[in-house]
This record gives sequence, structure tokens and C-alpha cells, in this order.
Amino acid sequence: MKNAIYLLTGGIALALFAVAPARAAMGGCEAVGGPVNFTTSFANDWTKEQNVAGTLIDMTSGTTSGGSYKMVCDCPANTGVNLYYSATTPLASSGYSGFQKLNDNLDIKTVITDVPGVSALTVPTNINSPARGEGYFKAANDNGVCNGDPDDQRAGAFTVGSNISITFRVTQSFLGRMEIPSTHIATLQSAWSSTVSYAKNVYKDIADIYLEGSITVPQSCKINEGDVIRVDLGQISASKFTTKDHMPDGYTPVRFDIVYDCGDTSLFGQNDYISLAVQGEDIADQYTLAARRRESDNVADIGIHINNLTAGAGLITVTGDSGMTLADSAGVLHMRAYPINLVGGALQPGPFRTSATLTATVR
Repeated sequence: MKNAIYLLTGGIALALFAVAPARAAMGGCEAVGGPVNFTTSFANDWTKEQNVAGTLIDMTSGTTSGGSYKMVCDCPANTGVNLYYSATTPLASSGYSGFQKLNDNLDIKTVITDVPGVSALTVPTNINSPARGEGYFKAANDNGVCNGDPDDQRAGAFTVGSNISITFRVTQSFLGRMEIPSTHIATLQSAWSSTVSYAKNVYKDIADIYLEGSITVPQSCKINEGDVIRVDLGQISASKFTTKDHMPDGYTPVRFDIVYDCGDTSLFGQNDYISLAVQGEDIADQYTLAARRRESDNVADIGIHINNLTAGAGLITVTGDSGMTLADSAGVLHMRAYPINLVGGALQPGPFRTSATLTATVR
């Protein structure tokens, strides 16, 4: 019998399993009822030295109006999530890094400064650099933000987006008062992720951010070459000075000139103009300087009226809050002044005097 050798070949089957990492669930978050509006209002005064092309100037004051909002995210109820924030802007890029074009004179850089745990969220935000806000949100922790989370386990109201930092960049110098109408400068968006991996391409709007205000840049004006304008109203007979709210009988008002020079106006805006305001040291009413007060009751008994002969001889206000509009950047205003009896009847003899400050402003 022949020996037979049987070769048994064995095979080892190897099963290879690739374990896929858990994918992060993510989605968008929005403000209940639609995006809330936050408006920052400001009024800044700049020096001529600041008003130079290329200068960067931080907004030094501002108040924000707007409410708060409830946030709802499209995650399943009872899901624990991290919140991420991003920002967009409707403004065009200025070409200068980080700045957008606000108007013909100014670029603007906006930073949102109140994302929890994040010092600064740039506007606009790089698509690959959203900011993860501080905190973990879950209904079981009584701060849920997901659809279907019970009302009594939902997070409170949010105000993220209400605090911003603004930097202006001067692109073209200007003079006078620049009014910035309510301008949409940024939109804050939010998304959720069930892991620490940041959410992508799922952000929804939660707040629109607006800016409005004014910037005033002074223009130096010389009035009477800086000298005091003195107007002598002369000697007046008390017997002719008795009718209430009238000048003395037979009195001739004293004429005087105000010479002004506000220099180069080539930087004025289309709607800018020069206003010359008079602020009385002591006033009896809107149009009357108080030139003397009675010792017995401190009532003004003599007043002074001033007429602007260059503009129809109307009475000028002396409260400093409204002024005479000047047609040219340099010129002469022809004025006249006269005393009036403020109480009626015979006045106590004696001197009277008053003073006023003239202020020219580009508006």
C-alpha cells in the first residue's frame, strides 16, 4: 500500500473592522420671533489732529438700545450642546485689513465683545474660526436651548451682541458735524454642536447690530481777530426810559460789526454751514440780555436787544442754543443793539452792563 501524504492547507480568515469616529451632530440656532436689533448710539468730538487720512480712532462713548432674546436650536429635545457664534456684515470690505467701508470719509472695524468666555469676535468672522461660547446647555441643567425642551428647563434670555467695540479709520478728512444715520454694520449668528467640534455652514441669525451717531470736527474761526467787541450804548435820560419793553424815547440804536474768518472751507460737506451763536452772561429771556437786576428782588429791570441787520434786522437769540447762519466762510455781520425797560415806569439811576460770548461752529 502506498503511503499517501495528504497536505492539509488551512486558511486563516482575517476580518478587518474599521471603527468610524462618532460624528458630531450640529445645526443652527435662532432668536425666537426673529433676530433682535441692537443699536449703538454715540456722539464724539475729534480734534483736527485726529482728522487726518489714515488715523485710527476708537469710539469713546456709546449707549446701546435693544432688548434680549430667547434662543432655540434645531437639536432634539434634551440634547446637551455647545453654542458657537459667528458674525457677518453687509458692508463692503475697504481693502484695509479688518475694516469695512462706512461712508466716503470713514472705514469701520467692528468687534463683538460680549460672547461668553470670548474676548473678541471679529466682524466678519472667518468661516473656519467661529467662537465657542462658554457653557454647556442641556435641559437637565435647566438651561436647554433645543426644540422641544420643556419651558421650565430652558435657558433664560440672551443679550449676546449688545456690546461692541468700534474703531474708525479716516479715509478722507472732513469738517463740521458728520451725521451717521442708522446703519446695519453686523449680524450675529449662532449654531450648536453636540461635541467640541465647531459647527460649520449651519449658522442662523440671532441679532442685527446697528450704529448711529455723530462726529464733530472743529473748524477754527477768528472773530474780530480775537479782540473783545465793545458796544457803548451811551448816556440815557431816565425820564425818557419808562415804557415797558421799549427803548428810550428818541434813542438811536448803536451799530457795530462782527468780523469773522473761518478759513478754508474746502473740506466742508455738501450740507455743512457755519453758525454763529450768542451766549449771554445773564439773560432775561430768549432774545434779551439782562443788563441789570434790582437789588430788592433780583428782577432784571434793563435788558438789551441785538438785531442782525445783515439778515433782515431780526432779533437774535442770546441763549447759545441756536445761531445765525453765515453765508460765507469769512465776512462781516452788521448788527445793532439798544436797551429796553423790562419792568415799566421810572428806573433807578445808575450804570448797567452785560456781556456775551460769540461762538462759531461748523454744522
